[in-house]
Amino acid sequence: MTAFRHSLEVRWADCDANQHVRHSAYADFCTHARIEWLRAAGFGFEQFQRDAFGPVIFKESTEYFKELKMSERLTIAVQVAALSTDGSRFSIRHDIYKEDGRLAARHEVSGAWLDLRARKLTAPPERLLAIFADLERTADFSEIALKPATSDGA
Repeated sequence: MTAFRHSLEVRWADCDANQHVRHSAYADFCTHARIEWLRAAGFGFEQFQRDAFGPVIFKESTEYFKELKMSERLTIAVQVAALSTDGSRFSIRHDIYKEDGRLAARHEVSGAWLDLRARKLTAPPERLLAIFADLERTADFSEIALKPATSDGA
């Protein structure tokens, strides 16, 4: 499995009045890291547009461990924390490290893929599923069990 790390620098706009990184900037950092992971694996914005689908996030959570300030260099490790067998549901964990290697925060998102034409949840294309299959797993990785479809298609 492939490890993915993305580095960035904390900007002025990422900070709050307390002179440290504002809470919502952590989510922005992690979104950027996920997009860079997919782009580096050959699945960029153009593929989402062409196939008319995209991610929908159901839940985000962040745990904070160490303060981050302007101009610090961060490294974000992206890992799959959970995945359904068809790849339609996922959880991705982002560990955010300070320059000295200490864990500053852990951000996790859980979501699914949305068919933008049908406006229904869907499994991703095989190519994207292979990218997820190749990404490093968390130590506590779990498989997401899918609920059987009901007669009304839910």
